[in-house]
Amino acid sequence: MVDYHLHTPLCHHALGSPSEYLEIARQKGLCEIGFADHYPLGLLGIKPQSEVSMSPDELAGYIREIRALGANEKEIKVKLGVEVDYVPGKKKKLAQLLARDPFDFVIGSIHFMEDWDFTHPLYTSRYETDSLLEIYRCYFNLLWQACASGLFDIIGHVDVIKKFDYRLPESVMESYWRQTARVLKENGLCFELNTSGKAAPVCEFYPGRRLLELCFQEGVPVTLGSDAHGPEQVGRYFDDAIRLLKEIGYRELAVFSKRQRSFLPLE
Repeated sequence: MVDYHLHTPLCHHALGSPSEYLEIARQKGLCEIGFADHYPLGLLGIKPQSEVSMSPDELAGYIREIRALGANEKEIKVKLGVEVDYVPGKKKKLAQLLARDPFDFVIGSIHFMEDWDFTHPLYTSRYETDSLLEIYRCYFNLLWQACASGLFDIIGHVDVIKKFDYRLPESVMESYWRQTARVLKENGLCFELNTSGKAAPVCEFYPGRRLLELCFQEGVPVTLGSDAHGPEQVGRYFDDAIRLLKEIGYRELAVFSKRQRSFLPLE
């Protein structure tokens, strides 16, 4: 089994050393892990209200640490990834930046709508004051732009906009789910079943069952990620996640090396 979404303390909201994450992965019988800490927002000229990514001068050290961890490990494959915020207008710059470094995979995620970090628990008031329909429209438009950007290998927590359980009716969401599955397929992308949503107020994986079903119908490959921000979270809820994927019909997980995709059996 694989866990392709592990963080480090460099993002300012995670605990534990990479070697501690690796040890928990060993105890849980994982065969492959991928670190995907938050790419420096400072390299994109962005300074959010709260520090949520590594600084530009920490990126080289992060790369060295994860590669050294992998080089010294004989049982578990350790992949070097990064989680990158999609920011409109920064596509060319980001493509140049990502080409400089030897990542095995790049996760593209949406955390910001302009200056609003809508995934941060300190900034949820806008869900109450703004139009929820407009919030969802803006989020999914950004998500589809990210998918079409050509920057990413994996799309992270595709429906994270539901994190704090502010949700639209399923009758409204059906068109969003269908369009998202189509856009993922058209752009040759993989998505993750991110299990961290089960520990969030929404109490549901990202994505939920309906979008998983549509992605399977479209033939969109999937990988697994715990979005661990502490060693104890590595592989969390994976038994439930694997059961769900098998019920829907998935039989393999995507893995990456030097940004090339291959597959492992879903066991």
